[in-house]
Amino acid sequence: MKNINIKIFFYKVLNFFIKKYLSFPTLQFIISTNNNFVKNLYINFWISLSRKKNYFYKFFFKANNGVNYKINIDIKKKIENLNEECLNILEKNGIIIIENALSENDQSKIIENFNKISIKENRNLRKNETLLKYFEEFDINNFSTLKKISDFFTSKVYGKVLKTSTEFHIHDALKIPEVIINGDNNFHIDRFLPNMKLYYSPFDINENGAPFCYALGSHKIDNQYINFIKSSKLFTDVDPNAKHFLKDKKEITCKANSLVVALTNGFHGRKPFLEKTTRKLVFLQYHKSYNKISLLFS
Repeated sequence: MKNINIKIFFYKVLNFFIKKYLSFPTLQFIISTNNNFVKNLYINFWISLSRKKNYFYKFFFKANNGVNYKINIDIKKKIENLNEECLNILEKNGIIIIENALSENDQSKIIENFNKISIKENRNLRKNETLLKYFEEFDINNFSTLKKISDFFTSKVYGKVLKTSTEFHIHDALKIPEVIINGDNNFHIDRFLPNMKLYYSPFDINENGAPFCYALGSHKIDNQYINFIKSSKLFTDVDPNAKHFLKDKKEITCKANSLVVALTNGFHGRKPFLEKTTRKLVFLQYHKSYNKISLLFS
């Protein structure tokens, strides 16, 4: 029993160390640092490292000569229909919507899992007067076509297949109008470095049901983007210097069985709920499996 407790202790210490010191660089350090020299050094160092990665260059650093307003593609539930056209749409816009994404079996299993979720009072629950947010994690290996899509995009964007869990998120509108929360239901960026998320919806999402929104082309890390990062305080659309990045805002209403691939260092967010309804999405994130060590040595 003593050996087991020691192992648990060291496992917790290791997890804390990895999360605090090795996790993928966030905006938190920039927000909390008052010394401009240190802040700019931090930003320049990590962006310089990212720019040297050949796999990041195409999507994040290659100059854009205009967005592509075609952002939807129907793969007819066939993974082999993911191709170079999909990657080019993602590279141009920072987003692509894949329709008829998963097999009927995967879609049914995801709906079944959502139906089994019972919202609990725990660390996964967030609530204010207008919104309830809750999530649970499941093993992505239970959803073979979802995993294949994840593997395809991570191998292209991050240069290798990355592990992830599937986060089943439930957003329940309690009252309209919804309170605006920075970094959630307004335009914001997640990180100042290359970053990708996948969002899968087994159900239709209309304009009243808090659809995902994205500013096309805002993911490119050029001089104007870097200057914004160095001068911004909130990293949201309320910053006057954000206007340049918000010229081509797109509201992503989608059909059932659609998957959104988004480069979330670009400006994005969900639209506030316009009616009292529930939104159910599966989130795939990669900041745990691609970290500072990956940037330094891969």
